[in-house]
Amino acid sequence: MDDDPQKLFTEAVLHGLRARLRDDVDALDSYLPPHVAQLARKVAGVLEEPQPAPV
Repeated sequence: MDDDPQKLFTEAVLHGLRARLRDDVDALDSYLPPHVAQLARKVAGVLEEPQPAPV
């Protein structure tokens, strides 16, 4: 994997989004390096929080 921080972040966002959509965040650890899985979990966690309704 490339150590470019932007690529790492982008990969984590994509994996986190996919995991949240599939409701399978726990699976991240089975196929990602630990540092990417950790970032992806953070992304998935943010996506889980309810958002305020527009006014």
